[in-house]
Amino acid sequence: ELLENGEEFFPRVFDAIRAAQREVIVETFILFEDKVGLGLHAALREAAQRGAKVDLMIDGFGSPDLSREFIEGLTSVGVKMRVFDPGKRILGQRLNVFRRMHRKIVVVDGELAFVGGINYSADHLLDYGPKAKQDYAVEIRGPLVAEIQRFTHAALAQGQRYQRVRHWLRWRWRPA
Repeated sequence: ELLENGEEFFPRVFDAIRAAQREVIVETFILFEDKVGLGLHAALREAAQRGAKVDLMIDGFGSPDLSREFIEGLTSVGVKMRVFDPGKRILGQRLNVFRRMHRKIVVVDGELAFVGGINYSADHLLDYGPKAKQDYAVEIRGPLVAEIQRFTHAALAQGQRYQRVRHWLRWRWRPA
């Protein structure tokens, strides 16, 4: 089913995550700590607290400003958080601007998937105003979900281009 913009996408994804029994995988380029990001945060925490295995992968370039409290609120309940190639800043600049993970994928219990172009940020909602982004995602059920799940598991298993969030936090929040 085609989902247009955040008004259709976010409630469906958050409800699916909240209903997860076994596994949730989320990969996203942008996750902001705004009302949408906080909604995803709450849904992921609920799923993990119920015992579902929850994996969250963000792009370190696209999601650079998450607070320690936001991240620890997820990891403290068992969410496995990974960062795609965050790269260190040199003289305040990111040199790895072309190495990004642009995927926007959600897989729930191997039975439901969402794939598309919508990131977890309030600028995908109409109430953001005239600069709100127009984008789409597809909600998928059926045999294709198993293929998407295999792909996400393989990506998580690659490991070398992903860091556990604790390594990313070490260089981001070093005392000055």
